[in-house]
Amino acid sequence: MRFIVGKAFKLPRKPSKSNLSFFSSAQNSERSNLALEIEGCRVIKEGEAQILLDDSNGVFCNKAQVNNRDMSIAVLRTFIAKRKEEHASKFCRENVNDPLKSPSVKEHQELKEPMVLEALAASGLRAIRYAQEVEGIGQVIALDSDKASVDACKRNIQFNGSVASSKVEVHLVDARVYMLTHPKEFDVVDIDPYGSPSIFLDSAVQSVADGGMLMCTATDMAVLCGDDREVCYSKYGSYPLKGKYCHEMALRILLASIESHANRYKRHIVPVLSVYMDFYIRVFVRIFTSGSAMKETPLKLSYVYQCVGCDSFHLQCLGRTFTKNNNVRYAPAFGPLVDKECGDCGRKFTIGGPIWSAPIHNHDWVVSTLSNVIAMKNRYPAYDRISAVLTTISEVQCHILVSFYSILKFHLAN
Repeated sequence: MRFIVGKAFKLPRKPSKSNLSFFSSAQNSERSNLALEIEGCRVIKEGEAQILLDDSNGVFCNKAQVNNRDMSIAVLRTFIAKRKEEHASKFCRENVNDPLKSPSVKEHQELKEPMVLEALAASGLRAIRYAQEVEGIGQVIALDSDKASVDACKRNIQFNGSVASSKVEVHLVDARVYMLTHPKEFDVVDIDPYGSPSIFLDSAVQSVADGGMLMCTATDMAVLCGDDREVCYSKYGSYPLKGKYCHEMALRILLASIESHANRYKRHIVPVLSVYMDFYIRVFVRIFTSGSAMKETPLKLSYVYQCVGCDSFHLQCLGRTFTKNNNVRYAPAFGPLVDKECGDCGRKFTIGGPIWSAPIHNHDWVVSTLSNVIAMKNRYPAYDRISAVLTTISEVQCHILVSFYSILKFHLAN
């Protein structure tokens, strides 16, 4: 059999082991965006993964989301590196405090490879790329409630050879039920739905291990940017405003919603990267358990007073702190901080929020992720786009760029 790039050739609907071996041996060939016609299927290549896509079964694969997948791989690599640094630092402190620890105890504290949960697998492309491209990753659990998607995912896992077959495991199940029955089990949980992630957030924040990461996408930008405020409030618990900063407000609404769900279980979030790209927003947050830290949540949330006549806006924080008997106490904030009419144009204010008004990025994480992307340029199909986004964010954090959006970010962060 000759392998002719760009032309169709015979392959059974369900590839035999010999055919799969043939494809496995061809995996090291040069990657391209070319789709090969294979008796009703297409071979989609992205990064180090390739999948069979059968248009007749309706299994979804959004090639435009390569930016999303590349950014996720970059942040995941940073997370694994930071996790190792944190574990080594903690291990050193423990040894200093207790130098008589037995070797068996030290061995027991060895850091395990992170477990990743992809809640909505579809074709399995994202899960397979995680397994094959991210060094130091452990098991990848892929879920989907659609049987055709699960069948396609299993087929693609086998299609990609031994690494994918050994690391990726797929289940036909409702992701919400699975996450609820596996509390604090996964170091990374990835939610990338078609539309709103709101119905997955409560179970997702419970399934992330302490110090783990939640990666979450929202594509319902019309809702988050104010075209349907009632729907936004019902899904995210916040009123959006139509303003020049609507995309950043969408990010902050999503972060506030995740924090709200986390607080119900004495947990809180720490954002490391929040981006608006193409037609969606994507946030990367770490989740920690701490009843005392959770008390600070009202200090990180604000209502927005937006003038209906000009660009003037003001932020009303939900909470404040005061000291009593040398102890820090928490209380509702004083207000209102605006007059009935705008001091600049005399028009009234409309109120939006609450939104997350603390920083939405961690500068150290952004710089580390960008450095990794540059160093591994050839391994990112969407290198130009994600490097540009990360560079812009790193420059804003360094006060290099001065724009309406950067002013808003710094105003909110202070």
